[in-house]
Amino acid sequence: MKIKRFILLISLLCFSLLFTACGEPLYEMTDEEEAIITLYASKAVSKFNKNQTIGIANARVRTGELDESYEPNQEEIVDNSEGENAEVEIDPETGEPITSVDNPEGEDSGESSSDGGYSFTTAVDISGVEFTCSEFAVSNEFKTPNYVLSQVSGKQYLVLTIDAENTSGSAVDFSDYSNRTYSLSLNGGEKSSVQYTPLSNDLANYDGILAAGDTKTFILVFLFSNSSVENISSLELFVTSDGTTRGTTI
Repeated sequence: MKIKRFILLISLLCFSLLFTACGEPLYEMTDEEEAIITLYASKAVSKFNKNQTIGIANARVRTGELDESYEPNQEEIVDNSEGENAEVEIDPETGEPITSVDNPEGEDSGESSSDGGYSFTTAVDISGVEFTCSEFAVSNEFKTPNYVLSQVSGKQYLVLTIDAENTSGSAVDFSDYSNRTYSLSLNGGEKSSVQYTPLSNDLANYDGILAAGDTKTFILVFLFSNSSVENISSLELFVTSDGTTRGTTI
């Protein structure tokens, strides 16, 4: 049995030698090709090294960059300086820099923009009409001869009184501005949307005509928690129309 095994081993060695060829000589790479492969290998290692937080994460070679006589142009110098000064967050899983996608200018993100620096008239934005908020009042219920908003447990109503004057030379039809919505913030806190009332002087629902030179007093009613109205130091009204929100401090 030992002799048979020995003969079998000799036979296998012979077959191995028969099927072994010298092969073709290795391809000789140029210096530039070796440099490109080195950079590529560095990038591959960086990408799959989960412990890497600094170093090469995006190895790229510009045309001619590996030549001894290569000099970067002004645009490349600016790009590199910006990249060095910028704080880059590295993905710990891939070693790649995490880039944020900014919302392009003018693209609708589903959220309206807001600015608290408008005047009251500009915030309401009804052409030809000037608005001023003359006062506000807080009460447990909102009651008029024709309409009542009943008391809500733990909450109180805040009513804005708004004076409007048509300073233009022609009548203003408020129905042309019926797409406005109103909300109010107290002391820089959470906004509260306007409460609906069917009253003829509710600014949020008014669709009448204000003649040239005429004035009218409107109201806007909001509902806040008791704690929100205890110490009111500031009020900010937000008016939204056509996807834009304008804020004004009262």
